[in-house]
Amino acid sequence: MTENYLQIMTESLEKKLDVLDRISEVNKRQFEASTKRPFNMEAYDAVMEEKGALIEELNHLDEGFTSTYELVREEVQKEPEKYRQQVLRMQELVREAVDKGVSIEAQEKRNKASMEAALNTKRKEMRERKVSASVATKYYSAVSRLNNVDPQLMDRKK
Repeated sequence: MTENYLQIMTESLEKKLDVLDRISEVNKRQFEASTKRPFNMEAYDAVMEEKGALIEELNHLDEGFTSTYELVREEVQKEPEKYRQQVLRMQELVREAVDKGVSIEAQEKRNKASMEAALNTKRKEMRERKVSASVATKYYSAVSRLNNVDPQLMDRKK
């Protein structure tokens, strides 16, 4: 029975590696979406939703791995030699997952910086539009005052 659980755990780790690869690909698309000008919020949101689904899948795999490990932990600790090959394989997969996790974390930092730059650009554009609108309003009100002639300056003679 323990052999089957260890096989399930190994498969879970392999699936986790696959999901991490897919997250890495989505991160690349997220970076492209955040650097593309003009910024397309719908495309960025679609990428983020896909990434959210992958993260949920990753969490589900982690929970399953942990609960399965709890079932076999005692047996594996009692007879480590019997399960040595499976444990070594899982350790190798865990190392790969950690390496991919570190890579994804670096991508996340780059994506965050890119998104902050995109937001700053949008804020700057909005400020410029606001200033332009304000200047235009002041100009038109000044011009309209020039065309108005105060009644006291009008000749009252008929």
